[in-house]
Amino acid sequence: MSAETETQYNPQYGVRRTIFSDEYDFLTKIESVCVQEDGLHFAVRTWKDRTVKVCVTFLTPSVFRFVMVPELTAQSHRQTVLESASSSEFESKNAKLVETQHCFVYETEQLSLHFEKDYWEMSVYQNGKLLTKEQAFDTNVDNRWKQLPTGFQVDASGKSISTFEQFVLFSDEMFWGFGEKFTHFNKRGQRIECWQKDALSTNSEDSYKGHPYFTSSRGYSILLNTFTRSSFDMGASSWISYQIGSNDPVLDYIFLAEESKDYKKLLQQYLQLTGQIPMIPQWAFGFWMSKCSYMSRKEIEDVVDKAEQLGVGIDVIHIDGWQKPDMAGLWEWDTERFPDPEGMIRELNKKNIHLSLWNYPYLQENSPEYKALAERGFFIKNKEGQPALFKSTADSEYLCACFDFTNPEFLEWYGERIKKIVRMGVSVIKTDFSEAVPKDVVFYNGMNGYEGHNLLTYLYAKNIYGWMKEICEKRGELPLLWGRSGYAGSHTIPAAWAGDSSSDKATHSAILQAGLGMAMSGVSFWGYDLGGFYHTGYTGNEERPDTEDYLSSVQMGLWMPLSRAHGKTPREPWQYGDLALKNVKEWINFRHRLAPYLYHTACQSHLFGIPMLRPVVMEYPKDPMAKMQNLSYMLGDSLLVSPAFDREEYDLYLPEGQWRNIESKEVYKGGSFVHVETKSFANGGTSLLVFQKEGTSIPLLAQKEVMHVPATAWKREDLDFMTFTTTDITEKIYVPGECGKVEFIQVEAKKNA
Repeated sequence: MSAETETQYNPQYGVRRTIFSDEYDFLTKIESVCVQEDGLHFAVRTWKDRTVKVCVTFLTPSVFRFVMVPELTAQSHRQTVLESASSSEFESKNAKLVETQHCFVYETEQLSLHFEKDYWEMSVYQNGKLLTKEQAFDTNVDNRWKQLPTGFQVDASGKSISTFEQFVLFSDEMFWGFGEKFTHFNKRGQRIECWQKDALSTNSEDSYKGHPYFTSSRGYSILLNTFTRSSFDMGASSWISYQIGSNDPVLDYIFLAEESKDYKKLLQQYLQLTGQIPMIPQWAFGFWMSKCSYMSRKEIEDVVDKAEQLGVGIDVIHIDGWQKPDMAGLWEWDTERFPDPEGMIRELNKKNIHLSLWNYPYLQENSPEYKALAERGFFIKNKEGQPALFKSTADSEYLCACFDFTNPEFLEWYGERIKKIVRMGVSVIKTDFSEAVPKDVVFYNGMNGYEGHNLLTYLYAKNIYGWMKEICEKRGELPLLWGRSGYAGSHTIPAAWAGDSSSDKATHSAILQAGLGMAMSGVSFWGYDLGGFYHTGYTGNEERPDTEDYLSSVQMGLWMPLSRAHGKTPREPWQYGDLALKNVKEWINFRHRLAPYLYHTACQSHLFGIPMLRPVVMEYPKDPMAKMQNLSYMLGDSLLVSPAFDREEYDLYLPEGQWRNIESKEVYKGGSFVHVETKSFANGGTSLLVFQKEGTSIPLLAQKEVMHVPATAWKREDLDFMTFTTTDITEKIYVPGECGKVEFIQVEAKKNA
């Protein structure tokens, strides 16, 4: 009896159909298959009787690239995150093809890809076990697809304009990554969009630097290999499917697998393909002071003098408004407000303070230089060939245009202006904005807005970092950015901060979600605005945060990879009373003493691709409870940090082993929960607890009062060690060498020290 005649109760017969319109098409059956030098090639028929080419290329034994090209595609100037195959000696020709009765099997010694003959479906096996597979059968009771299998969308002429891939969603599967997203660390059940925005806050899915890269708890990662606007439905529409896709007419993704489910090793594979994390200067791990904005040289000098007088150690000071408003973005000092900027930088350097300057990739329409630069074609254009004008923020008074970082002539002109400023001794460039370029634009290289919008945020930082590197290397220094926007690959352009955050305690937990996502996306050097960038008061106007919110934000921020205080109102600790000044001074001093540990942890990022800030699951991948932890984190491999946020009491999970509270010295058994009750700062409390892992020895500067991260390298005799161990241990500690090079020393720590 046929499948159709078995269903007799009503006319809902078993004939597979789709609920989607004719503009969608998808893969159905293999027509032909052949092995070529660059991989396995398929010709595949679709639901609408089109032909699609699919190529699967193994880059390493555990990494493959999947590319689907419909027979007709719309004109595209697409660029990919990963262009070349791999630096690995492994080539796709080492993979072998085996044909069975029901499928084609394409495999290496680690991965086996099964392609069904009867109906298109790819399954991924790792050493004989199913890792994941495409979802071809997410249908409703009428046998209509409600989530489409792997396919594409076409325009009126039948050309592909967007593509998508669909995988099975396992019942306990979790997802982490996607760059900086201010929603729950586990992205299962969420819709994610990689379309960089001026988010204007840090507590929603909108973000400045989404990455089309994620990791599954099952031990694999996927990079959607495009800069084009992309979206991810991670089980929001269906419990049994998740879908990835973009406005790219070609489907192109990289699939990475790690059998041990060691998420560090999985991340290392990704970084081996996309680039190493560069090292940053040792002074960057100190305390950065900023506000929006210091408006004169005198104001800068007054802040520095006040900090010195009160014993607040500043390592970096930042200026947003160093240019005239109608010249912002042109890299020219406003010397009326900042006379003799080179002299100012020299005086700051004498005090061991480095200067950071703001940058803006736009130019206001009312700028005296606008017309001449527009005539030279330096701006991104609209479809009429004129500069595309837009507001940089919702409340902007003037329209502006964005510089076109795909125009070689512009880059040559712009690069010289930036290098001139860096030669003055500037140590950091803050690359602000770049996310507001409209969709309906044309770039110099032919890209449209969908193709170039995300790429712009990457090119903006990449070019400036490259120019800085050119100058900094000549004076034996390392370059450093402080970037708001970015994309996959931005881990190679340090560093980043989390945009315009609120001072509210609850928002601090949203910021942490973003930091954990950045870590799982390979970004190590990251921070946020200590004290919060803005605070909306009961009047609806901008106000200073209250002391409790301010201290909560600053305390957590000083246990992040990088620590910069910044806000629309002052963020200097003496502005918040004696209690704030006392606490913040102590915290900054300890952070300075902790510089050897921070530097050591940063070297682990640079050398081995392990981020400084780490989700608990990254350190404890075999611990089922570690997967659930999103309100605590590891700083390096020795310290677990637990902020209270807005909680008056909570239960903190400590992984296996023993843990010691670094302040109270109380020891706790791991693999269990600790009940925490909080008190306000006004009542002698704290908003954050830090625990040291048993069997570790943390290097500290031996000097008890430290105003700045040392400018010179430290040696064994400069260090004390915070040791928590029941056995004698020997550890390798990374320390600064000459010209930014990394060296190490061997340290022996005695038990119970």
